[in-house]
Amino acid sequence: MNDHAFYRVLVIEDDKDTRANLCDILELDGYHSTAVGSVKETLSQRDLAKYSAIILDRKLPDGSAEDLLPRLRELAPEAGIIIVTGYADVHGAIAALRQGAIDYILKPINAEVLRARLAQLEERARLAAAKRHSETAFRSLVEAAPSMIVILRPDNSISYFSPFAEELTGFTSAEIRGKDFAHLLLPPESRRAVSEEIQKVVSRIPVRGLESQVLCRDGTRRWMVWNFQWLDDYEGAPALLAVGQDITTVKEAQERALQAERLAAIGQMVAGLTHESGNALARCQACLEMLALEVEDRPEALDLISRAQKAQDHLRQLYEDVRGYAAPIKLQREVWELGGIWRQAWQNLAMLRTGRDAVLREHTHGLDLHCSVDHFRLEQVFRNIMENTLAACKDPVVLEVSCTAMHLDGRPALHIQVCDNGPGLSSEQRQRIFEPFFTTKTKGTGLGMAIAKRIVQAHRGLITVGDPATSARGAGAQIHITLPRE
Repeated sequence: MNDHAFYRVLVIEDDKDTRANLCDILELDGYHSTAVGSVKETLSQRDLAKYSAIILDRKLPDGSAEDLLPRLRELAPEAGIIIVTGYADVHGAIAALRQGAIDYILKPINAEVLRARLAQLEERARLAAAKRHSETAFRSLVEAAPSMIVILRPDNSISYFSPFAEELTGFTSAEIRGKDFAHLLLPPESRRAVSEEIQKVVSRIPVRGLESQVLCRDGTRRWMVWNFQWLDDYEGAPALLAVGQDITTVKEAQERALQAERLAAIGQMVAGLTHESGNALARCQACLEMLALEVEDRPEALDLISRAQKAQDHLRQLYEDVRGYAAPIKLQREVWELGGIWRQAWQNLAMLRTGRDAVLREHTHGLDLHCSVDHFRLEQVFRNIMENTLAACKDPVVLEVSCTAMHLDGRPALHIQVCDNGPGLSSEQRQRIFEPFFTTKTKGTGLGMAIAKRIVQAHRGLITVGDPATSARGAGAQIHITLPRE
């Protein structure tokens, strides 16, 4: 007696002798069989889903195989159904195959043919079970992995998007399936290079260690390192497996280290220049003052001297700005009320506001504005923002500061939005405003907002630029600062 995976077989046959013959064959081969003779008896069975195979007579006293098949497919979805029919009924058997039957056997039934059909069903079920097990193991591994896993078709359409990929990018699997990987998730400047690497994978050449950025739903970018592998079969068709590791934190750390090296070099250079030029500028100033005494009766000459002195002051200020940017930031934290800090910054700009129509408005909504900050450094942040506002806006100038409570990296924080009524920032300015030495002014080093960013980051905070197109407030420059309270 053999032990078969199909341990339960249902025989649906109206002829008593044929039914008995089938049951004998099945039991001799180690199958557990149950026999019924009509549609009614079949549907009265309590649990049809327990059967691994069903042998179904083409014609029954109270119906046909075509009538019963839809119900069997519903009640016993895993069972393989074999139709038993006569020679004259082959066309009917073929129709039954179209409705979900697996195979058919001609009457009179040959025991060896029946055994062969059941063996085929057994092998098919074994392969299907192995595939399900493999897919379950694959999905369990993929869904637990802290990696962005994407399965692509050769045309770059997305077939699978892992839960971690959803969490990282903000896109859901349902909305991203079937869409083009490169155009949806890669920045324009990376699409061609990555697509060329993907074509290598289509040619069965694995790709390892490919670095590129991915676009998230909120417009941010994450740095990824990708490994691509060809899959001969995924859900019945060829595919590419893309496994991405998020290296944004590593990239940022590398950039900070590189920036620190650059700043150290700038600091050393500027310190030397400041020392050497300080005496020269002092001598020039002394000479200009003496020259002014000699030509005090000549207004045109005095005007030229005044302009030279202003140029010297500007040059000295440039040295101080660059040295201040390059110097390491060491915070002296204390608990301060932030409203007092930005008001102090506004007061310190009184000279710039002389003769102008400029007003500061606050919307704090009764919030507690106390945070642990470096008063001097944070005042510098607000002063730099306010100086930009006074330079960019025409009178009347309205500068608004609004506050809301929020969380940053799971910690209580205060969000400060500083907005003005000026012309706003262009797309390029929004992207480059925090770059060192980027400026649209005729004077200045372009370091003000770069310094502001360094100070906010030293507080473990976040400073960003708002986009008027997506803001309910509308036009004007919008700077967002988020500071942890502790």
